[in-house]
Amino acid sequence: MDRILKAGAIALGLHGALSYATPKDEQIKTDCARIDDYAQAGNTAYQQGHMDRAVDEFTAQAAWSEFCRLPPGAINTAYNNVALALIHSGEPLKAAAWLSLAPADDKTRVNLALIQPVLDRLRPALAATPMGNYWRYAGKGVWSTIAVQPEGNVWKISFNGFYMPVMGMYYGPNMGEFSVVQSLEGGHGVYRQDEQADGSSCQVNMTFKADVATLETLSGDCGFGVNVRANGDFKRVSLY
Repeated sequence: MDRILKAGAIALGLHGALSYATPKDEQIKTDCARIDDYAQAGNTAYQQGHMDRAVDEFTAQAAWSEFCRLPPGAINTAYNNVALALIHSGEPLKAAAWLSLAPADDKTRVNLALIQPVLDRLRPALAATPMGNYWRYAGKGVWSTIAVQPEGNVWKISFNGFYMPVMGMYYGPNMGEFSVVQSLEGGHGVYRQDEQADGSSCQVNMTFKADVATLETLSGDCGFGVNVRANGDFKRVSLY
């Protein structure tokens, strides 16, 4: 069953075995039955202070919970488990990104309250530079990312986009990427790709603020994989 996550405690979100209609789905049934194992392994790592492993196990719990279409409460529990492990890893911005996936959940409110003072203290530093990493959720434990790093007097901006198809847990995500080195005037930049041999081209507008980067593809598809888009808001998850 789903449990309310108390501050500093892990909720395992135990559930009954799922049933599937046809024998060809036996592998899916077996994999979905392992969700509780990921939760238990994450809880063990968390209690032992192995936060990196806890993050990995809880991320697997979240990914398979989505794929196996567990109730929203169970999925939200997994998100909060990842967030708590990140909080105790000293990664409040990454924790906040995971918590943003379940904003109305009671567990989220509790855990966000734990880190809000830290987030408030970080804001001036975030506003001072675009440097760092930004995430946008692509589903099933995968995040599309933007990395901004200094290169001389300008910035190197690297985008790695993902889209998780229905069977992405087995075959992996669709992908797309670009990289550009340029200045950011007022936090604004543009990536342009002239027409390639395969016919692909694009223009992507980029805006960087203290806690979010926004991408908008004005034309073309950049030659990315199916359904991969350089669009939307990416949450700031690090300063460096």
